[in-house]
Amino acid sequence: MRVEELMSKGLPESYVRLLAREGIVALNPVQADAVNKGVLEGRNLVVSTPTASGKTLIAEMLLVKTVLNEGIGVYLTPLKALASEKHREFSRLSQIGLKTGITTGDYDNPAEELGDYDIIVATYERFDSLLRLKPSWISRVKAIVIDEMHTIGDPDRGPIIEMIVARALKAGVQILGLSATIGNPHQLAEWIKGGLVDAPWRPVRLVEGYYSKSSKKIIFDNGVEESVEVITGDRILDIVLHNLGMDYQTIVFIHNRRKVEEYAEKVSHRLPPIPDDEIEDFTSQLSDDPSTMEREALTSLLKKGVGYHHAGLSTVGRRVVEEAFRSRVLKVVFATPTLAAGVNLPARRVVVSVKRYDASKGRMVNITVSEYKQMAGRAGRPRYDRVGESIIVDASSDKEALAFLKGRPEEVRGKLASSRNLRIHALSLLASGEAASIEELSETFWLTFSAYYAGSKEFLKSFMEETINYLLNTNMVVEKNGFLEPTNLGKITSYTYLDPATVDTWRRNKPPLPSDVYILHVVTLTPDFSRSSPYIPSKIIEEFEEDALEMGRHGTIPSPGKVEVEYDEWLASYVYAMILMDWINETPEDEIIRKYSIGPGDLFNIKETATWIVSSLAKIESVLGNRMMAKHLQKLSMRIEEGVKEDALELTRVENIGRIRARILIENGIKSINDLAETPLEKLSSLPRFGPRVARSIKEWLRRRGYSVKDY
Repeated sequence: MRVEELMSKGLPESYVRLLAREGIVALNPVQADAVNKGVLEGRNLVVSTPTASGKTLIAEMLLVKTVLNEGIGVYLTPLKALASEKHREFSRLSQIGLKTGITTGDYDNPAEELGDYDIIVATYERFDSLLRLKPSWISRVKAIVIDEMHTIGDPDRGPIIEMIVARALKAGVQILGLSATIGNPHQLAEWIKGGLVDAPWRPVRLVEGYYSKSSKKIIFDNGVEESVEVITGDRILDIVLHNLGMDYQTIVFIHNRRKVEEYAEKVSHRLPPIPDDEIEDFTSQLSDDPSTMEREALTSLLKKGVGYHHAGLSTVGRRVVEEAFRSRVLKVVFATPTLAAGVNLPARRVVVSVKRYDASKGRMVNITVSEYKQMAGRAGRPRYDRVGESIIVDASSDKEALAFLKGRPEEVRGKLASSRNLRIHALSLLASGEAASIEELSETFWLTFSAYYAGSKEFLKSFMEETINYLLNTNMVVEKNGFLEPTNLGKITSYTYLDPATVDTWRRNKPPLPSDVYILHVVTLTPDFSRSSPYIPSKIIEEFEEDALEMGRHGTIPSPGKVEVEYDEWLASYVYAMILMDWINETPEDEIIRKYSIGPGDLFNIKETATWIVSSLAKIESVLGNRMMAKHLQKLSMRIEEGVKEDALELTRVENIGRIRARILIENGIKSINDLAETPLEKLSSLPRFGPRVARSIKEWLRRRGYSVKDY
């Protein structure tokens, strides 16, 4: 199908010309099939095709058509990084007069300003929060694109997708689901009452293979075999060196952060340095990395054309590794599977470990076929390769490897039917006014994938009574004249996106008077914190046991017998609280990372989660009438966000002043924004970590905000 034909489907000539300028003169088979099946004519559709098969363009065409029909188009992703990537991609549509906005946080902000945009990119959670808050523009949303739709099988994010789709079905909003790895796409298409594009086409042919331990060969499914020289005796290293010897850019997926870093270090010792001018731009970007340890480790690896990537990396570290790999400066990246979850980073070859450690079973287990296919799909770089290859590196036998190569991704199933998910989403429907009885709740829940898959309206009934009783007992809702009505507490709980059980945990365990360490320990005990908390080695946690018990005995923190959690969870939560205490008391980031054996990305996630929970609890306390606690919690949330003591909070409001520069200013007698405005430019420039450029930018920021600025 030629792109000119899209005008007959209602797309504007300006958009068609834009595509032509970008070299898109014809749709590929997947895109043409989606158009033929009605994606531009209001029909719901699931597109289940391999990575890099052009699904984003299908979404983009729908969004443009939606705007042309005077609606707002929404594109949803599971990750903030992926949302940012798509926002950058769609922003080029400004050339045809379309405005693209992005929203990924501030769960209790209705974001009325987003109504000025034609296309909105958001994470699942953020859009779910907007459906609760009901901004005035929400009724103008006429199409929703759900990227990575296989995430519906995830216990946490899956129910959010289910509820977004259920609400869309009820409101008659068009739905487009995109995924590369679904075992039962026909059921998802039937659920949304739409069509299905399910095709194996991809622009770069994928050849799958495995390493045979017995023959020391890589055996591909097209009959090609490659002998691998045993250089180190380590299969992974030998295969990587084999690939690099053929000049094949490689991603290696391993399900263990420590091993990811270790392998990157090991392979770097066997590679020659690359020219400084090739990596200078990337190593200079690392100067923004807040962690000296990470900066030095990545710089050393970059000089050998090697990188690693996992959730413990800082935002700066992840960005530099991704950009250096896309620029082909990096020859190999060792990564955990987070890299495969939507980040656009293809490689000539992908090496996949199909084993991961299952703590609940105390042994290594196989990953799913879906997980393998998701990682294998990263093989093959459009415009660079005619073929991409995946290699399973650690199958127990040839037979086991072939089961992955020939297997079909597992079916996804809905995960709504759990106490946690039902109480969250039932309260959401009640607080937003979309339901006022069990019958009305059931009407919406019946439209979820969980209910569709079960095939019976009785499916959720057994859970509903338990859910409503919980919400009644925790004062989230009240029953009046046979109807369910949210209380002010229930409304603010839903609007801040907290789990009702988090609020219940807080109310039962909070201190009578504000105390930072006590508050932080309770916060880290909540369901919302514990479900996203990073792993800390047990040997680190055990080092804090004596101090924790001593503080518990003195009532400085809740004692283990007072809270309704297992002892190990109580102790681990204490350690997370200590991380946050170190953070808000300005302990250097490297010291925190070393002390608790976490990564910069882990620290970022801990403080982001805690900031959200503490800030939300401040609103909860305000509703409950405890102004003193509300005020303390709001200030504490700001300290967690910035990582500072209370005396530095004001200074961190200034652009380019974070925790380190704020403390430098205070130590030099500059304790407020007014002091800063009065400080001569020359003195400000002379301070450590400032310099003329930063000093001038700070002065300009102050001037724009009406301060009387002294420049001399």
